[in-house]
Amino acid sequence: MHILDLVENSTRAGARNVSIEIVEDGATGQMTISIKDDGKGMSPEEVSAALDPFYTTKGVRKVGLGLSMMKALAERCDGSFEVASKPGEGTAIRAMMLLNHIDRPPMGDLNETLTALISGNPEVDFDVRYVVDGEAEEFSTRGGLPEGDGASTDPADPNPSLASGQ
Repeated sequence: MHILDLVENSTRAGARNVSIEIVEDGATGQMTISIKDDGKGMSPEEVSAALDPFYTTKGVRKVGLGLSMMKALAERCDGSFEVASKPGEGTAIRAMMLLNHIDRPPMGDLNETLTALISGNPEVDFDVRYVVDGEAEEFSTRGGLPEGDGASTDPADPNPSLASGQ
């Protein structure tokens, strides 16, 4: 589902806090994957370029992964993809797609993905929330998810730190 690539983008952008939320809602038939970080953020021009699969800031590969692939997946599964970012403040992405769409790949081994991310980035705090039909499982490397901090993984959130174009 490209979560590893997306979060690695966050850590390469200097994020020290990454929130991952996955929601599977059988009643609406929707799956939503949201990732929010406090990395260096991107300008609107950088966001546009990052959605191009042939754009990368890395010298190792000639193509970029993550954003463009997740956008293509969401759209292929009759969904949508949004990015909100502001230089110096971070980036939030949200991919929505049909849960049972024939082209939606299986989630994969999320435990293995998280283990790789956490062990490879010990300086980063991760907050993870997985919700299936209203039942949530939460995990945090901080020792507990913060409550009432106003954090949102919603790119449409009017939070000025992640609102597009501000």
